[in-house]
Amino acid sequence: MARPGVIAFPVLLVLGAITGYLTYNWMIVDSVPKPGDFSDSPYYKPISAVSADQKNSTGNASGPVDESKFSNIVKISILSGASVQGSPDYDPDAPTVPKDALIKWVNNDNVPHSATSGKGFSDADYGKLFDSGFLDPGKDYSVPAEKVGAGDHVYFCQVHPFMTGTVKVQ
Repeated sequence: MARPGVIAFPVLLVLGAITGYLTYNWMIVDSVPKPGDFSDSPYYKPISAVSADQKNSTGNASGPVDESKFSNIVKISILSGASVQGSPDYDPDAPTVPKDALIKWVNNDNVPHSATSGKGFSDADYGKLFDSGFLDPGKDYSVPAEKVGAGDHVYFCQVHPFMTGTVKVQ
């Protein structure tokens, strides 16, 4: 007569292997997103193929702004560490800019940022006045104040929406 473990052990071994294989497929393989069309997702946001160097103040493709045409350049620095919520972000935070000046944002942080007009992604005027696109560390974006127009214009960083500032064009 055979010992009970001689049959039970291989059966348990096979059942364990089947369970492991099915669990791996269900938990790992099937849970990884598959390539495809995600345009119906609530998190989908189309991104244009225009780089920051090719954008003008309306977000349309054009050449870069010629800084030599402006005698007054107002620089706004994106400070190092600005990506940490609660840290200082834009300096100056609310500059007053003459209408004949050039507004220039410079990314002095070590991560990408942006300067996009509007109060956030849900704002109807989001990105309509100016949109730098993603500025890599050390890069800058300029827009003539006359194209932005007179008034107080709120802007934010698309990468870090808690970063906000205001440009006051006279």
